[in-house]
Amino acid sequence: MVLHSRRTRGTATMIEILDMALIWALVVQALFSLATLDSAAGAAAMRSYSQFEEQVEATTTSMSLGAAAGGGRGGGEQQPAAAAAHESSSEAQSLMTTTAAKPQEILPSFREAPAFRNDNQCVQSPVVNRTAEGICDSSSVHIAMTLDIAYLRGSMAAVFSILKHTGCPENVIFHFLVGDRDDDDQNDHASSSSSSSSELLLRSLIDSTFPFLRFKIYHFNEALVKTRISASVRLALEHPLNYARSYLADILEPCVKRVIYLDSDLIVVDDIVKLWGTRLGFRAIGAPEYCHANLTKYFTDSFWNNKEMIKIFDGKKPCYFNTGVMVMNLVKWREQNYRGTIEDWMMKQQETRIYELGSLPPFLLVFAGDVEPIDHRWNKHGLGGDNLEGRCRPLHPGPVSLLHWSGKGKPWIRLDARKPCPVDNLWAPYDLLLPSSSAAASSSLSLSSSSYS
Repeated sequence: MVLHSRRTRGTATMIEILDMALIWALVVQALFSLATLDSAAGAAAMRSYSQFEEQVEATTTSMSLGAAAGGGRGGGEQQPAAAAAHESSSEAQSLMTTTAAKPQEILPSFREAPAFRNDNQCVQSPVVNRTAEGICDSSSVHIAMTLDIAYLRGSMAAVFSILKHTGCPENVIFHFLVGDRDDDDQNDHASSSSSSSSELLLRSLIDSTFPFLRFKIYHFNEALVKTRISASVRLALEHPLNYARSYLADILEPCVKRVIYLDSDLIVVDDIVKLWGTRLGFRAIGAPEYCHANLTKYFTDSFWNNKEMIKIFDGKKPCYFNTGVMVMNLVKWREQNYRGTIEDWMMKQQETRIYELGSLPPFLLVFAGDVEPIDHRWNKHGLGGDNLEGRCRPLHPGPVSLLHWSGKGKPWIRLDARKPCPVDNLWAPYDLLLPSSSAAASSSLSLSSSSYS
């Protein structure tokens, strides 16, 4: 879904009003949080927002009456026009009710990040807007991440860290994938409406936190993978967004030929341009490999005892790699249909259980032994501990460019619980969460994160 598209003039006006309502809701939320220090600020916020609501209601009524009048067209054409205007108005009002009535229940507040600007030596990007032309900018670094409420705090920290440590922040474009908001018992229309409101809220929040960020939000249709996902050792690993990385070549514009995929539970402490410069050669992905890891533990005996299946590794030296940090050649992905190959292995898993760990094993089956190795400094993973208990783990020795809290434990949850691991203190400086965020929002986010990590 392209959030900047506009279908009709009536729809455009209502969406513009909705955008303003969301901005006001975020502003009011921030002002209310200061009410304990300045009650006048809270009162002023209430008066301003009330006036804005009255303005929206008046504009909506005017639009509906104008549409019913028919604008000089014959009676036979007035009915569809009025119906379309009424549907657009009702849709926007319903969305406004959903988003404006519950912003504090589902979204925390984040402070605005500094405006990072390019160094003098940066190549000047010919396009710096969010149009299709801007998204296709081949002179920029393209980064893809999934984005959901559960990981929002981690995502904000990750984006902040990338911008802070690159010399050319204006040459970085983010591609955010957003899944369905409600997983069960949704008809197509309700699911689409819910997804739209969720995406609109997230877009507004990103805009307010990173006003100069170049980004686009895409809707990931979770139905693509729901029937293919099998039970894992941890419920969180079954979330459909974990599989979205397999579909990047199809979701992103064809003009995007290369992308860095990053998980949301990490921070970058080096210039991302260095990672972007990885030469993949004829390979589809590049990632740090860990050949000392025991690859056999990632698959069941049913796999290793199947003579046909294990032929997938014939002639290769397969090594474990973590899929949370990858440089991807999307042209090769499209040509070779790696999405289809991964889906095939997921269907084989449905017939015979050949692995236990969510979205990782299919990647190992397709790419292990055929990965362009990247320096380990670009994925110091495992900082979240194991997948069951999430106990503290020390940082691996050696130079560090990226710290990754893969595993059950997440730094924001442990910090909030005042039981941080030593490495969590390295993540804390990038946390943009406002201390004034409501306890309910922070609590809700922490609980969600523990469920979807």
